[in-house]
Amino acid sequence: MVRIGELTILVPFDVSEPAPPELDVLEELGAVEVVLLGYFPVPDQAEPALVRDQHGSEAAGQLAALADQYGAVDDVLVFTHDREATIDRIADEYDSSTVLTTGRSAGTGRVLVPLRGDVNLDRILGVVADLLLAGDETVTLFHSVGEDTDPSQGELLLMGAVDRLAEYGVDRDRVDWQVSQDSDPVADIVDLGATYDLVVLGETEPSLRERIIGDRLSTIVDALDVPALIVRNVE
Repeated sequence: MVRIGELTILVPFDVSEPAPPELDVLEELGAVEVVLLGYFPVPDQAEPALVRDQHGSEAAGQLAALADQYGAVDDVLVFTHDREATIDRIADEYDSSTVLTTGRSAGTGRVLVPLRGDVNLDRILGVVADLLLAGDETVTLFHSVGEDTDPSQGELLLMGAVDRLAEYGVDRDRVDWQVSQDSDPVADIVDLGATYDLVVLGETEPSLRERIIGDRLSTIVDALDVPALIVRNVE
């Protein structure tokens, strides 16, 4: 059961911002496909077509320059009232299982993968396998069990995840795992994530609004300085 070449990453960014986003992490990833989504937020009271007439050429130029710099397989420019709905729609259109948030990274040599249980687990491990088979990264699988919980439950989850990655063809030497019994798993992930180059996070809620914005996921992503690769839960 070997996977390779199946990972398409959607990279949304606000094209109305004057400075280009930090996308240096894309240069470190292996043979993955990248689709750039430049979205231009349109105020509720404004017509997207009118905003496009005013800013379309400049936005298209910025998007094309980034696509050329990072070797994107495709790029999409959207003037939208609804950022999250646009991300979902374009991710579906390009069959992208992941969405990358921007952030400064020195490389992708060390990847942190927090696992919260069985929800979306198969998709997360599939993406991690694709990432490892396409590049040279090492991965730490992480689970927080809480102060009053038997840590063996978390250990079983993580050891099973390592076995799944090995079944995909990933060398076990590239994967380790860590269990935490601290009381604040969000703080754990944020603190630990700062010592890694990339964090892979899985969505837990499949509803349209919660896919990208989910409270806990949003809190973690907002607090991270490094990029986060979010694995969509589309079921």
